[in-house]
Amino acid sequence: KKPSDWVDDSMMDDPEDKKPDDWVEEKRMVDAEAKKPDDWDDEEDGEWEAPMKDNPAYKGEWYVKRISNPAYKGLWEAKKIANPEYED
Repeated sequence: KKPSDWVDDSMMDDPEDKKPDDWVEEKRMVDAEAKKPDDWDDEEDGEWEAPMKDNPAYKGEWYVKRISNPAYKGLWEAKKIANPEYED
């Protein structure tokens, strides 16, 4: 039987790794330079919303750094014993 304290993961999240304070989460942002078109009719076209553009400060999704797990002992294998009832 596998021990209850056996660790299956060879890698773990680094507990020391923290997301930088200046990390930008927003992939897209409202284009502040966009202007409502002169021929826009709120009744006919609906309320105007500024278009979105790619955020130049976006660096991608942040992932915690992975490190080797010091508690990892390798793959667990059940102990094999001879079957006394086996006949060759």
